[in-house]
Amino acid sequence: MNVYPDNNVPLWAWVWLCCICACAPTAKVSAQWSAWPGAPEVEAYTNFSGQGMSFVDFNLDGWDDLTVSNASNALLFYAGGPDGLEAVDLGITPGTGRPIALMWLDIDNDGDRDFVHTSAMPLSLFSGGGLVSQSQVWICEDGGFVNRTTEWGFGALEDRAANGMAWQDIDLDGDLDVMVSIYALECQSLWMTENVFLEQDGGTLIDVSETSGVASGLQPTFQGTWMDFNADGLQDLFVINDAGVDPVCPTSNQAFINNGDGSFTESSVALGLDVSMSSMCAAVGDPDGDGAEEIFVTNQSIGDFFYPFTQLTGAYFDRNGAGTYEERSEEVGVNTDRWSWGSMWVDQDLDGWEDLLVATSPWNLSGADVSVYDNYFFRHPGASLNNGASFEDVTGEWWGKDALWQTAVRGDFDGDLRPDVVGAGGGQYATFLLNAAADDHPERHRLTVSVCGTHSNSEAIGTRMVLHSNGHAQQRVLRAGEDYFVQHSATQFFGLGTQESADSLEVFWPMGGRSCLYDVAADSAVFVIEGEEEVAVQFESVGDSVWLHLSVPPRWTSIVWNGDTLNTLSVLVPEGAPMAYEVLWFGGLFDLSGAVDWSGFGGAMGCTIPIADNYLPSATEDDGSCTYEGLCGPGTVWSIDLQQCLVQSAPCAPDINANGTVDVADILLILGAFGQQCPD
Repeated sequence: MNVYPDNNVPLWAWVWLCCICACAPTAKVSAQWSAWPGAPEVEAYTNFSGQGMSFVDFNLDGWDDLTVSNASNALLFYAGGPDGLEAVDLGITPGTGRPIALMWLDIDNDGDRDFVHTSAMPLSLFSGGGLVSQSQVWICEDGGFVNRTTEWGFGALEDRAANGMAWQDIDLDGDLDVMVSIYALECQSLWMTENVFLEQDGGTLIDVSETSGVASGLQPTFQGTWMDFNADGLQDLFVINDAGVDPVCPTSNQAFINNGDGSFTESSVALGLDVSMSSMCAAVGDPDGDGAEEIFVTNQSIGDFFYPFTQLTGAYFDRNGAGTYEERSEEVGVNTDRWSWGSMWVDQDLDGWEDLLVATSPWNLSGADVSVYDNYFFRHPGASLNNGASFEDVTGEWWGKDALWQTAVRGDFDGDLRPDVVGAGGGQYATFLLNAAADDHPERHRLTVSVCGTHSNSEAIGTRMVLHSNGHAQQRVLRAGEDYFVQHSATQFFGLGTQESADSLEVFWPMGGRSCLYDVAADSAVFVIEGEEEVAVQFESVGDSVWLHLSVPPRWTSIVWNGDTLNTLSVLVPEGAPMAYEVLWFGGLFDLSGAVDWSGFGGAMGCTIPIADNYLPSATEDDGSCTYEGLCGPGTVWSIDLQQCLVQSAPCAPDINANGTVDVADILLILGAFGQQCPD
């Protein structure tokens, strides 16, 4: 774990905070955000149902970068740096159709970020243009990007109206899988395809939609979101569907429970989430701080021209004590009455409670009265929403109310550890807003948390973070694909109010396991590496020299000994020589460093792991000789990296223990099982 206060942050860590050093704003301060005068003109207008945005560092230089698509079916890339955002050419060209969801992820787990986008049908389809859409995968190779769409299984999405993506390691094998939302209009017999679930296996993505049960009927789906409905540690799937109030062909939102065996069961009725509405976006968070995530779903307004039927306004689904969900939008004060698109939970004022932002640009601006489409902002009351408290509608006070937005994404432009916002969609240019909480509440503190997966997927997608402070718990989950086609900064923002430290920070990793930090200083950037407690140095004498063996979590990208990048876990040095080491992950964005402590040298060498077959109680230093065959049953072998038994196919049937030899051990296994009933 690394903690950097905002007034003493090393350069690499400082820029990792998604910073863009710009002139301080001179415009008047709003109650929430102020305009960023140093922002570039990013053409982000869209003429139909929005577009995606990503504010993720694609070149791993420590600066968050901006990626957007627009109505010209273009992909725009802006690299962050000390002078702001600069347009760059990455050699990536969009496929046919209209790029929608945009994601930067380490798909192949090699320590750099790759690019993926979905593609929907172009407007020309309505005038006989035909089915033309190509979602794409671009893999970072040798410093450039190569189109690997076919190799990575995205060819299955061709000529489908692909909208949102939701990435997650569903099978818990350490790599990322993806659910792709397909917009199908069954009643109009258009785009007759179901949602797609692709599971990563052997360096590609395999279509398991049917076998998993996720491809459940033809629905006009905008976005799927991975979340844990029943708190069993498995990721479930919430799917929002448009056009739910169509009297001819109604739809409803769907909820798929993860059965833990690769299959899902649609359970929206049992969970209370089977609501029919024109759902655009599902913002998932924990605004009441009870440990269970709530869902805010945006909706088309009542009586709008596309579906002129009475329907719900925006819906707030609260998980109750029975493990089901209850719609409470009116009770908690977020019952919106405008056509709403994107939304997000964000603690803007740093009081430790998440506020709600809702984008409300009309679908067709021609002749529309945009004054009635002010973007909503709801400030959290600062108390549990289960005790009669409700959000305060402060829409009239904030800078972003007049912007024409269909979606918004959060990050940190100025490096002050406060969440800033980019909105886009209805206007010609994107809108950049700086957080003004320091002006309104200079007494309030904050911190940010960034995580790196080693045993889990390298991005640590699916990591849950819980910050405890003054009897209040805040929860954040790192997702890739949420809200309305956006990818927020990988940095998680926490407000602390007037508290000068947090009592503790719990980090729950996707592959299992937990990291815990105590007495975390306010106004700091916290960096947590999965398995960092595993870093250790073992000694092995060789004459007058000593082998230093460095044990570290997997998926490191480089190792430095005494300032030299050697990329080796072992070095031979004179006994007692001063030696420092540094282990880097994700191209150097995360690191662990230390110095060799020679006080531990000279003890007995051997296996020091109690669960190992050859554990040596007298050993004071581990020599890497541990074996684990006894932990596993027939046909399996112990994986040191994964800390679990893996199936290993035997070279021949009599080789029961799969050790490559038919020997006495196999006979003993047979005799030990003699007389037992065979399974069905």
